[in-house]
Amino acid sequence: MRLTTLDQDIDAGRKYLNERSLQVGHVLPLSEETFKEYFPERKSFLLYSVRTVDALFSYHSGREKWAPRADFMIVTDSLAGLKEAVKRIEDTAVAQEKLVLRTRIFGYDRNRLQALRALDYKIGASIPGAVSLDGKRFDLHYLYKKLSDRYHFNIHRGYANPGLYPILEVEKARNDRLKLRGYRKEDRPFLDKAATHLNVIRGIANGVFEGSVPWSPGTYEEWFDKRRVFPIVCEEESIGEPVGLLDLFKVDPDVMQHIMILGMYVRAEYQGVGVGTLLMDAMKILAKRLNVSRVMLTVFEGNTPAEKLYAKVGFVECGKLPGWLQEGYINETYMVLQLD
Repeated sequence: MRLTTLDQDIDAGRKYLNERSLQVGHVLPLSEETFKEYFPERKSFLLYSVRTVDALFSYHSGREKWAPRADFMIVTDSLAGLKEAVKRIEDTAVAQEKLVLRTRIFGYDRNRLQALRALDYKIGASIPGAVSLDGKRFDLHYLYKKLSDRYHFNIHRGYANPGLYPILEVEKARNDRLKLRGYRKEDRPFLDKAATHLNVIRGIANGVFEGSVPWSPGTYEEWFDKRRVFPIVCEEESIGEPVGLLDLFKVDPDVMQHIMILGMYVRAEYQGVGVGTLLMDAMKILAKRLNVSRVMLTVFEGNTPAEKLYAKVGFVECGKLPGWLQEGYINETYMVLQLD
């Protein structure tokens, strides 16, 4: 089989995906913008059998190049094409010293799920009823594979044990003047500053170093303007500043319009004083207004305060995948809240 980068024949890639768009969870017509989101030119490839496209796939090593984990997506009807694409992806991952590969499969796509499992990919987490097609509900599966046995030399990447990053002592703020409101663009500097505190970034950062934030400048505002994220802000009226933020993110696939992803963080000195509970109560109301029946999140194993809060408001664990938190692996726990 012959491998080429997508930019050598974008039209062939779009045509191939349009005929198989349900494999990425979309119905036709598939816009050029949506195509590029799933298959960026510089990170995507076409696999040819003679002159016919046999597979289209993308490989994402992540913004944090030092993190030994990567993600991929494959579109193909061919078992041979899938096996060859996975081989190419794994070879690339090993060359970059990645130790874990991850992908996701919709429950109605049983053949590809079985094929990946036959290639030693394991289901780490399954989100029940997250996918809807033709009036039926299916699970969303997150799969992973460890590549450590592919190396002929020892690469040490230890797991970060729960408790490796202890909570720093912070003087608690008073909470008698907390209020909820909508997001304003002038909130961003305050929220970015709050996110860089060690107690905060270790809960949300997914490998980002201390002193930085886990999003590119302007990215959040773009999501907000396009109504891809729906924020709720908790403000301390006495100082006139936001002290907590909860986001509901839209999931891109058309077959997942009834589920959203939750992200939340609270300023260090306001953790444990009721901000999270306020935001969670408001989230349930907002989710129902948006006709959402499920809310999904991930939390690093060992983040006990967050785990307790999520369980308290009704989130249920659906599995774990190897994650990456700064200096080492740590499991990411997937949780879902059912609202219907």
